Amino acid sequence: MEITELSASEIVSKIAQRNLSCLEIAEGLIEQARIWTNINSLINFNENQFLAAAFNADQKLTSGEKVGILHGLPLVVKDNIDVEGFITSAATQSLKNFTPKTHGPVITALLKSGAITMSKSNMHELAFTPGITRTRKDEEILWGAFGATKNPYDIERSPSGSSSGTAAAIAARLAPAGLGTDTGGSVRNPSAWCGISGLRPSINRYSQEGVVPLSWTRDTIGPMARTVADLALLDTAISGENKIPNIKISKLRIGIDKQFFCIGCDPEIYRMFNSELDNLVKEGAEIIEVNLVGLENLINQIGHSIVRYEVIRALPAYLKASGLNIEYSNLVSKITASGLKQVFIDITSTDNVSEKEYNHAVHKLRPDLQQIYAKIFSVNNLDILAFPSTLVPANKLNDQKLHRLGEKDVPYLMASSHNVQPATLSGNPGLTLPIGLTTNGLPVAIGFDGPPNDDRRLLAIGMAYEKIKPKMTPPKLIG
Repeated sequence: MEITELSASEIVSKIAQRNLSCLEIAEGLIEQARIWTNINSLINFNENQFLAAAFNADQKLTSGEKVGILHGLPLVVKDNIDVEGFITSAATQSLKNFTPKTHGPVITALLKSGAITMSKSNMHELAFTPGITRTRKDEEILWGAFGATKNPYDIERSPSGSSSGTAAAIAARLAPAGLGTDTGGSVRNPSAWCGISGLRPSINRYSQEGVVPLSWTRDTIGPMARTVADLALLDTAISGENKIPNIKISKLRIGIDKQFFCIGCDPEIYRMFNSELDNLVKEGAEIIEVNLVGLENLINQIGHSIVRYEVIRALPAYLKASGLNIEYSNLVSKITASGLKQVFIDITSTDNVSEKEYNHAVHKLRPDLQQIYAKIFSVNNLDILAFPSTLVPANKLNDQKLHRLGEKDVPYLMASSHNVQPATLSGNPGLTLPIGLTTNGLPVAIGFDGPPNDDRRLLAIGMAYEKIKPKMTPPKLIG
């Protein structure tokens, strides 16, 4: 098997068994990155720095030093996550030369376990995807200071966002695994559209220290990889939990609310989702029809109010804590992404979300939503909720068409992220797994949400399902 096709778990195993060196792994991935430069997934990739880190990892192993569970594993890291010795730009002009002096607990845990930072990965500017919109009908949409990442399955199409670079790099076999961040679907949506797996962990499971913030209520780092087993491996290194339950699909109770999760679903995606439900039933799983009464209304009421209130307070605090001599207003003035600067000006200079509205959203609406979600699991004794991870396939990069969702037309981006909003707002763990390609060759994914703080069990369910689901076809290099 080629180096680029190895999973994270396989790479760690082969390095430990001395079947491959860290340097051989690095050289293979560098060659792959050169082949796939057209997807624009990596930022400031320093090949020599990567090779030096791999050489040092080999030396450590040769010397007989004790090594961690991820020894020699290359990771790509979304460029809003601080790593000492690497620029953290968040794809915005004002931070293009910012090199943090420290990194947060998540990066510390991964490096202590032996992981190697291969490169920072491209992203939507400041991870604020909803604010990126065409300002004139004839103009190209700009997604950030480093341009758009392209979907490896079709470079004319979007990889989704905001963790676009991490998802595309893993899908194109530039790296076996990496990190994204998820505020409103930004790990799960790119994973779905790029044909890989992604985990949004329970809120506060991972520290958010050392991350360019949007929302202290909703932000979380999330691992991304081509297998759920690799997600579990990264989660072990980050959380310290190494036990994983033995799951039998025949014992699972799976909740489905087709009214909430399937209205407006692309017909081909809906067919593929139902086919996977049939596969689960054949393995003995029980499908329970449920009704998430009131959930849609609460999500619509909360909207983006929490993020819009928190981001204009969280970002200045990050700049100050990082020792950056950058005024928040100057950072906003240099925003590149189409339409995004005006969004930040509007939410900064006006009472866009009042303290009263914010408190109502955080202390009333969000707890009500959490109660609905918790109750649907407990009353029905569910192991997971299952749904099409996205309702629609990847769209063209410059296309911001509308999509019919229920009784109204909504922006395509909103339709694509509809099904990941409950876990986003409730703080439940959410998992995305690829299940195949459409007739146009675009990835389709299934989503599983689990009860709060039940991350290891959710991962175990994903690993059990991974054994019976369709194998994912890798993208083919064209042009």
